[in-house]
Amino acid sequence: MKNIGLFLAFIITAGFVYLFGYNNPQITIQLGFTSMNIDLFIYSLFAFIFGVATGALLMLRGIFDASQNYAKLKRQYEKTSIGADDSDLRVKTLENKIKTLEEALKKAIGN
Repeated sequence: MKNIGLFLAFIITAGFVYLFGYNNPQITIQLGFTSMNIDLFIYSLFAFIFGVATGALLMLRGIFDASQNYAKLKRQYEKTSIGADDSDLRVKTLENKIKTLEEALKKAIGN
């Protein structure tokens, strides 16, 4: 399932290269006072590459946010699990004290 996106991206890229590589008209780009003729394929390829790079950078922002949230949740889980271990230890300690007191009470009543 996760390879479907990669396969579709490959097909779209191949279609892009075929479409703009097959039809190769030139366009004129005005940069200040100079103008230059450039193939439409090269112009479109730069737009495609910059779009992919922008998408990757936007995804990196989301990945970093997710990793920070994961680290926070992991710390919170560790804190709660340590608290649960402490609670279990306290319960066992209290149970042992109760048993000791019961035995002492039985000895006191028996004497």
